[in-house]
Amino acid sequence: MSARVATFDRRMLPLGPAVAAIGVFDGVHLGHQALVRACRERASAQGVASVVVTFDRDPDRVVAPDRAAPQLLELEDKVAFLSELGVDAVVVVPFDAEVASMPPERFVDDILLAACTPVAVVVGEDFRFGRSAAGDVEALRALGEARSFDVHAHPLVHVLGAPVTSTRIRSLVAEGEVEQAATLLGRPHRVRGLVAHGRGIGTRLGAPTANLRPHAYAAVPADGVYAAWAVLGQERYPAAVSVGAPPTFPGSARAVEAHLLSSPGSDLYGLDLAVDFVERLRGLERFEDEASLARAIERDVERVRQVLAEHT
Repeated sequence: MSARVATFDRRMLPLGPAVAAIGVFDGVHLGHQALVRACRERASAQGVASVVVTFDRDPDRVVAPDRAAPQLLELEDKVAFLSELGVDAVVVVPFDAEVASMPPERFVDDILLAACTPVAVVVGEDFRFGRSAAGDVEALRALGEARSFDVHAHPLVHVLGAPVTSTRIRSLVAEGEVEQAATLLGRPHRVRGLVAHGRGIGTRLGAPTANLRPHAYAAVPADGVYAAWAVLGQERYPAAVSVGAPPTFPGSARAVEAHLLSSPGSDLYGLDLAVDFVERLRGLERFEDEASLARAIERDVERVRQVLAEHT
C-alpha cells in the first residue's frame, strides 16, 4: 500500500492520531531510513498512523540562500523514497519566509498539530526547529509534555566509523566518490533534470547523449566519466555519463551528458530524466582528435557494461 502524500495547508483536515517523524530528510539516507522505520514500528505498536512531516526544500534556501548546501534529492524523489519505507502518509510543508520566522512553539501548534494528532514524535538526536533553529529535542519534549505527546530522539546511524549525515554524503559526491555515497544512501546517488539540446558532438562520434539540465542547487558529482543508470519513469537504462566541460572541446560549458546504452524508443528532449551514479570510471581527459575520443568512449561503454553487470 502506497503512502498518502499531502501538501500541508492550515485548512487541511488533520490526519488523526499518529506517530510523526519530522525532518528535512535530504537524501533519505540510511540514518533517515532507520528513523522513519522507528516511527512506523512505534505507530504500529500503538495502533495509530505513521506520518512523515518534511519540507519542500532545504530551509537554508530560504533563510540563507548564499550558503545553502547542494541538495541530494529533488522533492519528487524524496517523497517517493519516503513513501517506499511503508509509512501511512507523507506531509510536505512548503517552507517559506513565514514558516522560517515561526518560533518553536508556533511551529508545533500551527503545523505539526494541524497536520495530525501526534501521540509521539520521532526526530534525530541533533534535530533543530523553529526560527533561527532555536528549538532542539529538549524544547520539543517540553512542548510535547504540554500537548500530550512523547518525543523520541533517534540516535545517529554509524557506518564505516562515522555518523551517516547528508553533509558527509555531499562531500563524497563532490569528490566523485559515488560508490561510498551509495553505501551511506542505501542506493546510488541520483541527479534529476530536463533533457535539453546539446552540442550534437556525441551523435557525430557515434554515441548520442542526453544533455541533462539539473537544478542549480543539485549535488552534481565531481567531473569525470561514470557508470550509471538513466531512469525514465519506471524504466532504467544502462548509461555512460560524462560530468564536466570536455577538455577536447575548449570553451565548452560544464554539462551532465548521458549516453544510454539501450534505446528507450522515443525522443528524450524535454523529458524529465534521472541519473543514478554507480561508479566513477575516470577523470576527464583531453584527446588529440575526435577519433581518439571515439575510441575512448568505446572503452568506457564496455567498462560501463561490466560495472553495471556487477551491480545488478
